[in-house]
Amino acid sequence: DMSLHTPYGFINHSVDELKKLGQVKVNQVPCAMSAYHFDEITTEINIDSLFGYSSNEVNLNLILAKYDINYFNQKQKQNKIIHDELVDVIDTKTAFPIFDEYLKQCYLDNMLRGGKPIMFDTKHGEVGYHIYSRKHGDLERDYNFFSIEPAYYSQGNGNFRDVLQNRRNDLLFNTNLKDFNVLMFASFIQLDGYNPLSIEGLKFKFEGDLTLYPKDIQNLLKTVYTPGGLAMMLDKEKFDVEDTLKKIISNSSFEYQATFGEGFWEDHFTYLIDTILSYESIYPDQMNELLFHKEVETFKSPVYVLPRDQKYVLTKNNKVRQYGATHHLEDDGNKWAMVGPDRLQLSVYMKMLILAVNKFAHLDPYGIGLSYEANKPGWNDACNGLPGLFGSGVSEMFELTRIVSFLKKYMPNHQLKTINAFKPLIKACLTNNSEQMIRWNQHMQALENYRKALLEEPVYDVLEQIDINEIINHMNQVLFESIHKAKALHPIIPTYLTFEAVAYESNLNVDGTPIIGEYGLPTVTVNEFEMSVLPSFLEGPARYYKLDDVSEQNKLHQAVMQSELYDKQLQMFQTSVSLDDESFEIGRLKAFTKGWLERESNFLHMTYKYLYGLLKSKQYDNFYELMKTNFTCFMDPKIYGRSPIENSSFIATSNNPDPRKKGQGFVSRLSGSTAEVLSIWQYMFFGPQMFYIENEKLYFELKPKLDPLFFIDGKLETTLFGHIKCIYYYDGNCPTYDKKVKVNQMIMYHSDGRVESFGYRVSENWAKDVRNNHILKIEVYIKEENKK
Repeated sequence: DMSLHTPYGFINHSVDELKKLGQVKVNQVPCAMSAYHFDEITTEINIDSLFGYSSNEVNLNLILAKYDINYFNQKQKQNKIIHDELVDVIDTKTAFPIFDEYLKQCYLDNMLRGGKPIMFDTKHGEVGYHIYSRKHGDLERDYNFFSIEPAYYSQGNGNFRDVLQNRRNDLLFNTNLKDFNVLMFASFIQLDGYNPLSIEGLKFKFEGDLTLYPKDIQNLLKTVYTPGGLAMMLDKEKFDVEDTLKKIISNSSFEYQATFGEGFWEDHFTYLIDTILSYESIYPDQMNELLFHKEVETFKSPVYVLPRDQKYVLTKNNKVRQYGATHHLEDDGNKWAMVGPDRLQLSVYMKMLILAVNKFAHLDPYGIGLSYEANKPGWNDACNGLPGLFGSGVSEMFELTRIVSFLKKYMPNHQLKTINAFKPLIKACLTNNSEQMIRWNQHMQALENYRKALLEEPVYDVLEQIDINEIINHMNQVLFESIHKAKALHPIIPTYLTFEAVAYESNLNVDGTPIIGEYGLPTVTVNEFEMSVLPSFLEGPARYYKLDDVSEQNKLHQAVMQSELYDKQLQMFQTSVSLDDESFEIGRLKAFTKGWLERESNFLHMTYKYLYGLLKSKQYDNFYELMKTNFTCFMDPKIYGRSPIENSSFIATSNNPDPRKKGQGFVSRLSGSTAEVLSIWQYMFFGPQMFYIENEKLYFELKPKLDPLFFIDGKLETTLFGHIKCIYYYDGNCPTYDKKVKVNQMIMYHSDGRVESFGYRVSENWAKDVRNNHILKIEVYIKEENKK
């Protein structure tokens, strides 16, 4: 009895039977209920309900006058049409219809976090305005603070990590967006390598003739405006909304909007390189233009990361900890770094180099992971105690390695514009003392000096090519050593390290009294650390698979499969092995029930990161075997407890003390797993990189990595760039990733009526026509060698 009026459990069962059922005292989550009073016995009732917003009572009454059952029924039909049009951009037809529908739902949920870009021409070029986006994608979660514009073209705030990862696949559906996401999020990277948390979209500033419009619209256009707010005003004034809106925006400049939020997470930068590599996979011929000829602004945060002598403190139980690591400066409302009257602008390449050096400078005292030195951890928010334990992330070190490899690939042959404070930091980071603690002290001191210098107005300087080459090669070599140190710690590559101060001295004022830190505790200087390795988490291996080092990746996977990271009963992964022996100091995840939220559950986003890692590391057989039990669309809905095409935040694993919840999915917010699914879809159906440069020519090539079980009578279909129908023909028994299987013919159907047949790849004009949306259909014929 969900009303809790009648104790049927006690009425229907004896005491002995109740004892056998077991008493569950964890994770009993209350939910909302609604009631309806029946005046008479009936067999069927329809309840139509609506919630919404009106700016005033007059509008509300106009809206209410429309409502009757027919209006609701028509809205339901219209709603389906809108959704079908949105998800048709990923329309796929395989031998598994449930998988095809799952792709559509993942695209829809991904869009609700990252938004759907609509293109506007402005005075400074075309921009993507992402509608629908909102924090965590879901308005129904009570712990989220939402700010949703009540207007047409509505968009909301969102967290840097969420928004960026959910936009990394935008170009697969809209190539017109080009480098917009890269430029936007590169501009949010601060000169200290961190970034704001809250991303709030775009606003526009009109620079045209105000006299063309009525007074109310003039007043709106005198300040920054949103397309939605302007469209509402144009509608009220009886203008043609779409045409007038586009005309006004074409005479406007635009500005990215963000605020500090609540902290600096160590992993946020990792999603920027993902987005850049996504751009490279489609626009390899424009990378030089992006990296060296496009400049981005720099976000200026009102929060300062404190030096060690102000955040290394002695607790009341005589433990040295890192507390109060950031300090709020007086905020003057300026969110962008300035040089004189102009905003500071640097090339994308220089911005990435500044990011890389800042991260490199705070490698942990053993030179393995990136230190959580700014109050927040990495991807697993629930490990929020790790910064206090001088924790570091091996995962983030892997991601930094990817950035340095990228910078090495595109090393410039000329000097670059930088700022004066950056050059001393580079010089200090080039020190390579064999004594690790001395090296760490030198790097951290240089980083603290650099941050202090950033409190003053930065001044432009230049960085010579030889200096750029030297620092990139140096970082590359040191990080190579860091990877080998990490691999030597455990057969399953670690995710988190913590450090205990074993030698320290108090910091004293001239009068001999202790110097007090941000949290009111006496500060200390640490002279020696002792490292500990936390139990295995899935994140370390998942991110390690992204590296080019494939020599031991299958061996690592087998170690993962034999560990507690793989729930053998449910045949799915979980975030970590048992944390029973860990202290509550590691964070709130220790306080969670086992198999619940981030603690030892199947946190779907990380599981899918791991599966995507298997693809990227060419472990295709392992991927397809595990896909059967880890993709929700293939799960038993009676156990999963919800529609299998709907993702969960997490799935309760078999270690959860409530047997009824094992294998059941829960949605505390929309999951970042959708971004991983879209990346997996790209890799499966198109291969890792569709466009590439060879002998200065652009080529388009498809290299699908498909299990033959996905074909229906030798055929399957999917959609590229939102509208190109890609039809694959293959009647072989080997998977298409087998060395004996090749694409041997592509037939292109051009929008101008031309039909052309090619071999395994297409070059130059036809390749550009694919990218520029001039191709309607591609037929791809795959053959198994030695098979007639």
